[in-house]
Amino acid sequence: MDHVVDPASGCVPMPSTSTSAAIDRLLHCSPERTVWARADAGRAGLVVSKMFITGSLTDAEREFALGALAAGDGVVRFLEVGTDAATGRPFVLTRHEAGVDLDRLVAERGALPAAMACELLAGVATTLARLHALRIPQLPAGLCHGDIKPKNLLRTPHATLLLDFEHAQPIAVASTAGQAGTPGTSAFAAPEALRHAAAHGAQDVFSLGATLGWLLDGGASRQLPQHAAVTRLLADCLAEDPHSRPSAATVATRLRTLATQLANDPAEATLADWTSAQFAQAPPTANATDARVRSWPRQRRLARVLQPATALPTDPAALLGRARANAKVLWHFPRHQPALAVRAEITALTGRLVAGAAQQVAATSKLEAFAAGADWLDAVRRLFAEVRQWPGGGAIPIETAGNPIGLLHRDPVAFLHHLRQQLAAETEEHAEGIARIDAAERRLALVAADAAIEQLAQRYGGATPTVASRRDQLHRLTFYLDRIARAETNVERLLPLWDRVALQPLRAFVAAAIAATNRQGREVGGTVGLRNLQLTLGGLTDELPHLDSAAPALDALTQALSHVTDQAWDLLHDAQQRLRAVPVPVRPLQLTLGRLDTFRTLEAFVDRPQRPRSQLLDGIESLRLALEQARANRDRLTQSAEHSMARGHWTTGLFDMERAVAGLQQNDEQDREQAERLQEKLNEARKRKQEIETTLRRNLERAALYATLQDDASATFAARVQVLEERRDGLLFLAMHMPADRAELYRRDLRDVETQMALERAGLAEQQLDATTDIGTRLQLARTTLEHLAQSMSAGDPALAQPARFLRLVEHWRTLTAQCQAAIDSRLHEQAMRLRQRRRVLAIAVVAVLATSAAVVFAVRPWLLGQPAMAAGK
Repeated sequence: MDHVVDPASGCVPMPSTSTSAAIDRLLHCSPERTVWARADAGRAGLVVSKMFITGSLTDAEREFALGALAAGDGVVRFLEVGTDAATGRPFVLTRHEAGVDLDRLVAERGALPAAMACELLAGVATTLARLHALRIPQLPAGLCHGDIKPKNLLRTPHATLLLDFEHAQPIAVASTAGQAGTPGTSAFAAPEALRHAAAHGAQDVFSLGATLGWLLDGGASRQLPQHAAVTRLLADCLAEDPHSRPSAATVATRLRTLATQLANDPAEATLADWTSAQFAQAPPTANATDARVRSWPRQRRLARVLQPATALPTDPAALLGRARANAKVLWHFPRHQPALAVRAEITALTGRLVAGAAQQVAATSKLEAFAAGADWLDAVRRLFAEVRQWPGGGAIPIETAGNPIGLLHRDPVAFLHHLRQQLAAETEEHAEGIARIDAAERRLALVAADAAIEQLAQRYGGATPTVASRRDQLHRLTFYLDRIARAETNVERLLPLWDRVALQPLRAFVAAAIAATNRQGREVGGTVGLRNLQLTLGGLTDELPHLDSAAPALDALTQALSHVTDQAWDLLHDAQQRLRAVPVPVRPLQLTLGRLDTFRTLEAFVDRPQRPRSQLLDGIESLRLALEQARANRDRLTQSAEHSMARGHWTTGLFDMERAVAGLQQNDEQDREQAERLQEKLNEARKRKQEIETTLRRNLERAALYATLQDDASATFAARVQVLEERRDGLLFLAMHMPADRAELYRRDLRDVETQMALERAGLAEQQLDATTDIGTRLQLARTTLEHLAQSMSAGDPALAQPARFLRLVEHWRTLTAQCQAAIDSRLHEQAMRLRQRRRVLAIAVVAVLATSAAVVFAVRPWLLGQPAMAAGK
């Protein structure tokens, strides 16, 4: 039963055998086979375990049986066949031989010298001749190895051993049709083997010749010039007709002869000199016609141009360029040791890149650099395809023996292809996540968009560029929608100014913005004007072009604002024409200006072709100024009249006011209203003039009456105070309504009147003071009179000195107040003294009573208690 392998990772457990030996290191890994070297305690050394990942136990037993039949010199020793207990897969156990396969040898040394290559393969040819000559019941016509290639030839200190008998077949008996053979590796298989012809020894000879050519050329496609005998041997072994090929024994003889012959050949030394790019010594002229020598001068010139790659980059694309440049050097100089070392470094670095491909893809996925990750993977695939064609290339070494063997080691190409598919799936899933965000934003579903972004963040991380940018974009969308929602009031005010049907996309988008932002108080943050709304919608369509409903709303608003702006230009032009009329129709111009101000309040003005918005605003301000000038000219007479009356020139003011009323247009509603207002002012002015004249006349009369009362000895203080109070009221009225220069005169008279009133009240108080004898009443009267005098002093002008009579009067009442206060204090002191005397007498009386009571009690105590008089005396 075949073991099931995970197609994603290809991982299987480590193999084990019945001996439970420990795994040492991995030797080879493919989708079909895994070869381990491990220590075997029972056999006291290392063994090689070949596990069959695909195939059955029959296949393993067949290889073991043929290997056992081929046992002898030149063949690795087969030890055991069985089924692994851990994995359930069949395995073949062979003896471990210390050495290196010829593929690895060429990878390290480059093209092998012909003498060395012939010596290595001479023993292989001898072993093949022995296998082909086997005549046993199981192999009546001999055994064909079927897969001779450098990887299956192990160079040891003593011989070159044959490995891997998986493709071995019994050679067909001539009298029978024979069993169809299975071709080995296509690059080394004979043409008839690729056509599945029956196995025969000539197929191994062809593969041996192909291996010899591969060793001589260093695994490159270029054929180095060789000795004529080597060239003939290659041609004979690689003949198309299998019957024309020599036998393995003949090939063995010729290889040994060539190995001896070429060991000291000077042309071989020259070939080794220029193929390693050393050019240590010029070749002798004796054999200058030899192809191996003839290329020396040209190759020397070429070596100055071609240099091996150094300072290898880690980027696979750049590394591929260095790899091809280094391969070009090795194509010309297949034994160039620095280039061979660089090739080994490139091979190792390529293996590390392939081994770390999964981590690199995961890292690029986290960074959402899917395109860069795909380019990196494609570059690694191209690099690996290049390197796997080199000798020793294509294997991915495992780090430790404890690591599982998976698809990465078995089939790196399939592993990279699987990663590419994973990356494509990640890219598609990422695109779907972005599409979900776009769909939610297109519906203005902010909560759903945030959830989709959070889902993307959970998968790729919150700091990825897409998550960060989409979160910022969602914040910007929320900001835009909030501003759009706050423009609802102005949008509703725009409806009467244009077609409601045409504005429906705008109204619908604003309503959707309100629903999306869930705005409860639309006044929060202020109302957004229409022009700012246009800018907001423009920014929204630029930053989020996938919002399908934003563009129609912007178009509707743009058309509406263009219409309103054109209407404003027409109103401004009409108003400018009306300003030239005489008289200027102020009221219609005010209505026009109010309508333009309404448009401006809505921020509905936009730039129009050849007519910028700033010019329209300047025109409106010019219209406002011109209207104000017209109103100023018309109201000049009114202002002059009001100014004249304010200065007290009532006659001039009344005359100008009458002229202003007569000059107003009665047919204009506003002029009519102003005429009525001015008429009211005119009537009020006439009334005020009459009141002032009456007050002036009464002031003179009161002044004369006061003078008369002063001369009248029978006049009372109260009568004179009443006259002064009436005069004071008149002076207050005149000081408030007369011009400033005349008002100052009346204010001075007012201060004199207030002083006279204080003096008269003081005289009245003196009269009342003489009429009373109660000291408390006298003190209260003195204090009240002193306060009135002090108020009169504070109300006067500080710069003017008070009359001496007034000052003496104030000092007199201050003295009276002090005397009254002293009399009251003396009376209170006497009362306090009498009270203290009374309390002292009362205290003495109480003490006397207490003393008498105590004496009486002491005297009658014996009698009350019944004690003898003698005891009482004691």
